[in-house]
Amino acid sequence: MKALSLLLPFVLVALVCAAKVTGPGKSSHQRTVLSRGFVTEGASIGDVNGDGHQDLVAGTHWHAGPDFKKSHRYYPGEAVDPKGYAHSSFLSWVIDVDSDGRNDILQIAHGPAFHLDIYLQPENGTEVEEWPKHRVVTSFGGESPHLVDITGDGKPELVGLRKDVWGFYRADWKQVTRPWSFHAISGNTKAGHYTHGLGVGDLNGDKRPDIIWKEGWYESPEDALTGQWTFHKFQFSPQGGGQMLVYDVDGDGDNDVVTSLWAHGWGIAWFENELSSDGGSLKKHIIIPSEAKPGTGGVAFSQHHSMALGDFNADGLMDFVTGKRWWAHGGGDPGADQPSVLYWFELRRSEKHGVEFIPHLVDTDSGVGTQVAVGDLDGDDKTDIGVGNKKGVYIFRTR
Repeated sequence: MKALSLLLPFVLVALVCAAKVTGPGKSSHQRTVLSRGFVTEGASIGDVNGDGHQDLVAGTHWHAGPDFKKSHRYYPGEAVDPKGYAHSSFLSWVIDVDSDGRNDILQIAHGPAFHLDIYLQPENGTEVEEWPKHRVVTSFGGESPHLVDITGDGKPELVGLRKDVWGFYRADWKQVTRPWSFHAISGNTKAGHYTHGLGVGDLNGDKRPDIIWKEGWYESPEDALTGQWTFHKFQFSPQGGGQMLVYDVDGDGDNDVVTSLWAHGWGIAWFENELSSDGGSLKKHIIIPSEAKPGTGGVAFSQHHSMALGDFNADGLMDFVTGKRWWAHGGGDPGADQPSVLYWFELRRSEKHGVEFIPHLVDTDSGVGTQVAVGDLDGDDKTDIGVGNKKGVYIFRTR
């Protein structure tokens, strides 16, 4: 694998390949291989060049939709050995941070601490191979950060840890390349720099985004910037998973939580919201057991390090995608020798069966990284998938 990655550092293959299927069912998606090189731990989707089509950002390059036949470098770097890490790129987002009409790329990198870099797109961004880089956060904790509007001002904040304290980093949007300031919402949690599991969404129905992690959730006050938030202790999982997804799974009007239970091991569950003004809790429903046993649909795989919501069949309900993060620690994790599968789980509701998540196989030789990208790449209203990890860079279009 090392030799293959180094021989093909970042060649755009642009071949539509049939997914190799060894499990039950056949692939629900059409696979396009963009690179076999290891250049990033995650990927994101957004319209980088402003042509109205969604592109894929993966490490040193962004790949132009809708046909993905051209790739554009925006900072230096080559493929690395998959036994290590792609330190420059763990997660990314595509937004216009300086309001010049051109989308820029924000990227979480690592070395030795996590930090946030902004790559500002120049006027001729498709021709310039090294965009101006600005490091705006130098010390950041948590392996599943969110870039989302917390304060209600229409601008995103970066949610995560600073020295074991939960909170969010804010930009001065008039001088966005200056260091972002940190607002704490908790005391010292002793969570650890590499803690897993984080979500953002309204759990108590007050129309304000709460912040969720594996040990419970922080209730947003009316003014998100006024001191510490009220903490509600609830252990979603001992180890913590990837992105914790907040969505009304059962259609009863309040938001529930879908999460992996151990980013480097086994287990996926959804938590039914039974909170009320006088208490209540969250009821756990297993999708894949914490033990190495088959779950719903007979499916079992480990290391669900990233998850994302998407409507993969255009039925109006949000499903989710996840898969195996292959060789996260060089092959030493539970189930590491199993195929690096990718699945989307279809949400179904019925009076007879209640809530069901039906697994659909996407691929058996890619999996996910620390971030899995979702978006409509071909305009058919069905969510498609982008992957960047130690197996390479891929897109998967829903059939």
